[in-house]
Amino acid sequence: MSIREMVGQRKDLGSVARFVLLVTLAVLIPSLGQSQWITGPLVNALLLLTVGWAGVSQAILVGMITPLGAAVRGVLPLPLLAMIPFIALSNATLVSVYAALHRKNKALALVVAAVCKFALLYLSVTLLTVRPLHLMIGGSAQALALPDAMAQMMRWPQLATAFAGGLLALAVEGARDYVRARRQGD
Repeated sequence: MSIREMVGQRKDLGSVARFVLLVTLAVLIPSLGQSQWITGPLVNALLLLTVGWAGVSQAILVGMITPLGAAVRGVLPLPLLAMIPFIALSNATLVSVYAALHRKNKALALVVAAVCKFALLYLSVTLLTVRPLHLMIGGSAQALALPDAMAQMMRWPQLATAFAGGLLALAVEGARDYVRARRQGD
């Protein structure tokens, strides 16, 4: 085996290990049992940091895992299970918009990405409130109504937690850049 092949395998192994760590965090954060005001910013920060650390496609995968992990761990309230596809889609929107804009202006990228995520969730939960899903239970269609308190969780708090998570991610990136600059100066 040549040195080039060994280095390539090491790089691949590092990428796999990084992705496994990110997925582990994506499952672990919602499992901590914290409020939406702590969990939301941490998950959103993880998603935005994943863009820079592993790329957009892996960030989208991590964003799909977070609502599934919350559902499997019992953290996501039962009526909100209908929101899983919309949460995954809004996470993909957050990271895609951020990735498309962050090289030009990180603050603008954060604002636009957070607003897009919020708008998608707001519209989705409003649609599900106005036109609930119907499930066949015992041979008859039953409406899956979202209680208002749970529907509210998918509205304005999403904008606040996306912004807070983005600010946290920018702070982590800034600290990392500062440490790198200090190392290069020594």
